[in-house]
Amino acid sequence: MATELDARLAGQWYVAAFSDELKPGATLVKTVADQELVLWRTADDTRLVQAASAVCPHWGGPLGEGQVKNDGSITCPWHGWQFRHGYCLERPRLKLPRYLAHDDGILLWVRLPWDMGEITTPPLQTRPDDVYSFWFEVPVESDVYHVQENYLDFLHPAEYHTSVFSHCAYLGRDGDVHLVELAYKMPLGRELVTRTRVTAPTAYQVRNEVYDGLGTGMVIESHLTPVDADHTVIHEIYHVPGRLVPDKGWSSMRFFIERSARRIREEDALFSKRRYELRKRGFVDGRGLPVQGRVAPYLGEWRASTDADDAVQRLNDLIGKTAPSHY
Repeated sequence: MATELDARLAGQWYVAAFSDELKPGATLVKTVADQELVLWRTADDTRLVQAASAVCPHWGGPLGEGQVKNDGSITCPWHGWQFRHGYCLERPRLKLPRYLAHDDGILLWVRLPWDMGEITTPPLQTRPDDVYSFWFEVPVESDVYHVQENYLDFLHPAEYHTSVFSHCAYLGRDGDVHLVELAYKMPLGRELVTRTRVTAPTAYQVRNEVYDGLGTGMVIESHLTPVDADHTVIHEIYHVPGRLVPDKGWSSMRFFIERSARRIREEDALFSKRRYELRKRGFVDGRGLPVQGRVAPYLGEWRASTDADDAVQRLNDLIGKTAPSHY
């Protein structure tokens, strides 16, 4: 049974789902950071998203199976209690934990707060204009730390993703920005080279921006959602510049890009799962985790560091308490 996430992970905005998963007048149930949540929107105001505990505070009925009304209230299917703005209409003293939610047009965000006095906005990534976009999700049997670690390991793509890449080189870094060169395999033994800027805006995000070569201007948003201490969901968005898309050719182009993208992430899911399972069994190595007080920061370069204990603590921090509701 998965353990609960630490309360120090609370106070964060997480991606709960893609916006198109939540239909007007319907509910959507997701587990985020050990919280069983229900999201809903009315048929009259489709951009306004509400989020709350999916557990009715009366007898624990599944609010995700309840009815959404045009006044924004949600009804428990077990006893018919109606909740609006966090209060039971029939019994106002019966309160439903609510959470801040936001629809950015592609993603549904929810905030699981710890400091309830601090109202923030989601850490939205800048999206380019005049692009074609698609998105998909991949479940991973790993904690969120090892998933992000995999994204920031620039040594494995050409060795591991052999059906997609023929070459990968780390070009260095500019502050917090990593510069990476990748060569995509093409028919007849050819390859197309691309260079990307890779950043990790938060502990739950990775961003790739192609700045040279194949696909210049393309942006990849990766949002890592901790489901619980042992499971993560990757929500990935590709933004392809319209100037790169042939006339009436988006469907075919998307098919090939998405096929490769999914293959990479599904292979990475196995990669992260194995590392996480080994870590739980006590295996310690030099890939981002400490060995004899030294840490290898993703790139195979050993450096003396006082961060060795912090690397272990990042894993231990995934065990603890759940977050309270915001209001």
